[in-house]
Amino acid sequence: MSANGINSISEFLLHAGTEYQVFDLGRRLEPTDSQTFLEIENGSAYAPYPRQQHAWFGIVFWNKNASTQHYIWFVKLPLDEQGLVVAAARNHFLEIIVDALGQSVAEDTENAQTLPDNPYSFVPNQSQLAQFNALVKRTLNQPLSEEAQKVEAYIQAPQLVDWQQISMQSVADFVQSLSHHPKQDGLTEAIETNISLYSQVFLNTLMEMSESVSLPENLLAAYLIEIDKSDDINLAALRGTSEGTFNPTINNKLLELLKSEKSQRLDILSVIAARHFEQMEPLLLSAFLEQAANVDEKEGHKGALFAGFFSDLVQVPKLRRQVLTLLHSKANPQILSNAFQQLFAQARK
Repeated sequence: MSANGINSISEFLLHAGTEYQVFDLGRRLEPTDSQTFLEIENGSAYAPYPRQQHAWFGIVFWNKNASTQHYIWFVKLPLDEQGLVVAAARNHFLEIIVDALGQSVAEDTENAQTLPDNPYSFVPNQSQLAQFNALVKRTLNQPLSEEAQKVEAYIQAPQLVDWQQISMQSVADFVQSLSHHPKQDGLTEAIETNISLYSQVFLNTLMEMSESVSLPENLLAAYLIEIDKSDDINLAALRGTSEGTFNPTINNKLLELLKSEKSQRLDILSVIAARHFEQMEPLLLSAFLEQAANVDEKEGHKGALFAGFFSDLVQVPKLRRQVLTLLHSKANPQILSNAFQQLFAQARK
């Protein structure tokens, strides 16, 4: 690497004459400024939204002088126990790039799009890809899909528009544009008013596409009602009410949910851990891990499921101290104490 004088992905992209924008694709979808990305990849800053012991990024790059085409790398970098990027893995990815492309990415952007198979590339699922595309368009001031107008029409008059003509991408584009929309108040009021008239498929898509967007209070309240309106828990509503900051109303809702037996399901706990970490003050964190211990015991996972949630949450920089404090607390309920003892026993093996 140093022979080429290139020691980071950021440096490679600059050296190659491209302009680029990085997006975090971990627990939330957020644009990441280039300085922060450089610090994360160099291991001098924690990955803020780690997931499954990795930092996940979408890197959009383009050469303004050559064409208007944008290219994307989806890169996941493994993290150490503290939540810092493993330098050897980052360097290995860099070697792969340099071997495949030399330093000619600016002239040869076609090849830059198709990197050779490597352990660091990933393909986002359909839902994440739609949200990512919408966020990229908004961040880079590109036009949103014209279909987003169909979404607007359906939201205002569901009985007059065929929801089956609406794509997931256009819903994601609509949600991204909502906070800047000149008719934002009227549209959120229309959603509130018409929510029971929407097709369940459309409503679930709308809520899911909202999971990395800050919602106005009235819309958030409408989504919160949808979480357990029926006998089942609506996972799309649970995802859609994810917020980037602490919100007492969401925190209360999650506490209430975790006290019910309905939440004793792996899929529900997974969504809460992935999307609602911002709400995890000590009480909610304890209630969550207690429920994870319940599910582990009920389903006979022998501590593996609980250990998975524990290691996932302890890597989130905002939660690390809290999780470790809880681990050593003498005031934990019995089932949580047992789960932690099992964790210690496994670590000693």
